[in-house]
Amino acid sequence: MEWDAPEYNHYEKGVNWYWWAGLTAILLLGLAVWQKSFLFGTLILVGWFTVVVYAARPPRTVKFAITENGILVENRLYPWNELQSFWVFNNPPLLREISLASQRALMPYIKIPLADGMDIDRVKDAMKKFLQEKEQQESLIDNLTHLAKF
Repeated sequence: MEWDAPEYNHYEKGVNWYWWAGLTAILLLGLAVWQKSFLFGTLILVGWFTVVVYAARPPRTVKFAITENGILVENRLYPWNELQSFWVFNNPPLLREISLASQRALMPYIKIPLADGMDIDRVKDAMKKFLQEKEQQESLIDNLTHLAKF
């Protein structure tokens, strides 16, 4: 099974969104100055710049596939033996993705977006051949990014 989908959900952001991002960065930068933390201040500036660049950039269309060897994302294969379980989040239009529980400590979950109109039951049947379906909850970071429309 293979499909093409945007690499992430993209929300149109108005001028107010960028003002709020800037105001948040300024407040956090003020906290860094108050704490006399040069490293925290640098991290805030780099983080703000990264958020603004990614907010303005439209997502690329990426090719995904469920294969006998694992999940293929463009040219990167995630082998089945490195994955523990999966869950399909289906809450259109906000969220339609496969979440893979990985054995890696630094990347515990791999999110694979689904194309519009894909049959969720067909996706689950294909995944169940290789992995156990285990319910997952969205993380706090995921919920905050949806709330901030990032």
